Amino acid sequence: MLLSVKPSLPKESMSKTAISHFFYKMAGPNYFKLMSQSECLADKLFIELNKELEEHPCAEWLLWSNQGVHLSTTQEIKLCHILIHLPNKVQCVVYTVPGRSEYFFFRKSMFAPSSDLKLAPLPSAHWLAWELQQLCQARSTCKYLCSQNNTFTNMPLTPALKIDSSHGSILPVIQRTVPLSAQQHSVQNIGFRSSFPLVSILLSVHNMVSTIGWSIRSVLAQCYPHFELLIGDDGSTDQTAEKVSAMDHDHRIRIHRYATNRGKAFVLNDLLREATGTYVLELDADDWLPPGALHSLIILMEQNPCAALGTGTSLVWRKNRNGHISLRGQSSFEGTLETDTHAYPPVPRIYRTEHLRAVRGWTEYDGLYGRVFEDIEVCRKLLTKYEFAITEEIVYHRVVHTRSVSQQNLHQYQAWKQNRFLYEKGGEST
Repeated sequence: MLLSVKPSLPKESMSKTAISHFFYKMAGPNYFKLMSQSECLADKLFIELNKELEEHPCAEWLLWSNQGVHLSTTQEIKLCHILIHLPNKVQCVVYTVPGRSEYFFFRKSMFAPSSDLKLAPLPSAHWLAWELQQLCQARSTCKYLCSQNNTFTNMPLTPALKIDSSHGSILPVIQRTVPLSAQQHSVQNIGFRSSFPLVSILLSVHNMVSTIGWSIRSVLAQCYPHFELLIGDDGSTDQTAEKVSAMDHDHRIRIHRYATNRGKAFVLNDLLREATGTYVLELDADDWLPPGALHSLIILMEQNPCAALGTGTSLVWRKNRNGHISLRGQSSFEGTLETDTHAYPPVPRIYRTEHLRAVRGWTEYDGLYGRVFEDIEVCRKLLTKYEFAITEEIVYHRVVHTRSVSQQNLHQYQAWKQNRFLYEKGGEST
């Protein structure tokens, strides 16, 4: 067996076969196969990797590369000799090659059924390697290895993965919430009053078990701590309630559960009645906030006291049918809410609570029209009476996919608008 090979043996004695047995490679076609099998869910991928490693008993380390493995046999031989010397405490090695993304080496024991790792939700299993690395870093079981001189350090050698800009949107949340329940975040002194919840974040959710955890996690990662997160579970029939309950370890989170599915407008109005914040921020269950979002949006509203509505720049992500998300661009509100055929709601939306209540919140239409375009209607009511403010800062991450309620009902906009006209004239909403 490979483990009988002593580190003092010459490099030439390490055959390609021996090297291939020493590493199990999560890369290339194998990477995409396992991602597909796990539906791009991190917890499922972790289980799939456990199964794969059980079928490769000689493997001691898992080599993970999102970009495909481009290490030469000579490099792998060097790494094999280096890794075999490491004490068992070291569970992760980040190998930095200038001009490329990092390579992650995880000790096989991390994926054993008896492992005590508790994975927090991720937007896609694509980022599981960074999550595991951060967990190891928090436990002081991670080392960083430079390819230029083969020396170790306890701190990262370079900023994480400059090659793929999307990681700059994911890693800050991971880094501020690992380990999720124990890490002490540094609170910025941003000069705002209060120990009371200055911002009430409203999150209406229905059957969003695969994404709700990351949304909540992004709220808990906020630099500004004076918020309350009000979650309304709108009659979910999947495991959404269990997922939310599993993350209900923070006193700022309050959960309201409804037995039947009524629609987003009804739930948001219920949550609005419970809100205690000066401001209300609306968050969708498949979207998330960058850590500085609340800080930036509160500054915006404090500097614009006449504004009832605030917004900013959002990064737009596309989810494919396999569950993976990829960065597609950015968008911001240009001041036009509606045309004859389309609607362009500002994303994100932070409201001044007193003004939102003054227009009676979200309009509760009956039937289908009470489940779509509620964002257009509430913005229209506010912008008819009040001003809005906008920041150029990126303060929101929006995920677009064909199965979302909004995307499936885009063709209903003109009929919905006609229904609104009848409703305002005293007719019946259908």
